Amino acid sequence: MTDWKSAAQAIQPELVQWRRWFHQHPGVGFAVEEAAEYIAAKLRSWDIETETGVGRTGVVGIVRGARPGPVIAVRADIDALPLQEENEHDFVSRYPGKMHACGHDGHAAIALGVAKLLAQRRRELKGTAVIIFQPAEEGQGGAAAMIADGVLRRHNVQAIVGGHVGLLAPELALGQVGICYGPMMAATCEFEAEVIGRGGHGAQPHQTVDPVVISAEVITAWQRLVSRELSPLLPGVLTVGKIEGGRTHNIIPEKVSMRGTIRYFHPEAEKVLVRRAEEVLAGICQAWNARHTFRLGTAYPPLVNDGDFTAFFAGVAAKLVGAENVKVLEYPTMGGEDMAFFLREVPGTFYFLGAGNPEKGIVHPHHHPRFDFDEDVLWLGVALLTATVWEYTQKN
Repeated sequence: MTDWKSAAQAIQPELVQWRRWFHQHPGVGFAVEEAAEYIAAKLRSWDIETETGVGRTGVVGIVRGARPGPVIAVRADIDALPLQEENEHDFVSRYPGKMHACGHDGHAAIALGVAKLLAQRRRELKGTAVIIFQPAEEGQGGAAAMIADGVLRRHNVQAIVGGHVGLLAPELALGQVGICYGPMMAATCEFEAEVIGRGGHGAQPHQTVDPVVISAEVITAWQRLVSRELSPLLPGVLTVGKIEGGRTHNIIPEKVSMRGTIRYFHPEAEKVLVRRAEEVLAGICQAWNARHTFRLGTAYPPLVNDGDFTAFFAGVAAKLVGAENVKVLEYPTMGGEDMAFFLREVPGTFYFLGAGNPEKGIVHPHHHPRFDFDEDVLWLGVALLTATVWEYTQKN
């Protein structure tokens, strides 16, 4: 194996600098134009063929080797969250209400590092590496937008790899690599629902159709879908994260609105949770003379790793970190990730890279206003992805 470990360690200061720039300049959803311009400028400075505006605001770098060969993609998400940062380090977000609270700033820096190292060795590279910088992972389906814009088809991508730094798998120590053969992250589906009744005075409930009480019954009944209609061998979650109705203590409101998420791995679970959610809502509302609305929102499919490619990646990772530090995760996570869209189209894998560090106080979970990760893993992320690209192109 080419010594990608030393090569990646040599650019660690740059990786930290890039990561901190991204952290200070977060963009939410597709509004990542500032980061996209920064990425494109770096790629062009290394004489890398660059596409911008892919999937609205995505950037793609194409490193073409001197010899013909296979095409493999590396994917990094680059968007932040609508969250007010509470960290106190000297590179906090410059934009109120926006924060990189999920590690995507690290992903962007790592992908730049991969592009730089591969560009330096392009005369020896067989095949092509397509580096995908994707917007709107956090709930808006940026991966689907880039696929629809032809990023895989246009470059004839044959495999894809991506990773996630942080604390998504608490069992991973700093620098350990977590993999799954098959399902790794859940399908996610947002929903919005309303129970529409008839408002009135709280002292005269018999003259109303109380949407608060009906909503309480609906939420309880929804939980029975998981416990009584879904096989206990199939994971599933139906969570109501927001409920809103009424303005004061003694007035029964006209309606109650709810917003939540449905998560699962298997089609059988989807049939129960997604289809039956509205049926239960409609039945209860009809029983109590109320009306309802129900709308499904953004949906991500389950993230399923290709078994053969994952085995190949595990071998590459073992050479870099030692086989004892490549962990097959006992359980997948119910979190969602739109890398799933890419993995539906081409074989590949998604991995976790442990980046928590209690000794440095880096313990807060993803999407927390004090989330952070240990920057000492940045070079390792670069080495893992660069070595994967290199070995894949050499052996195919």
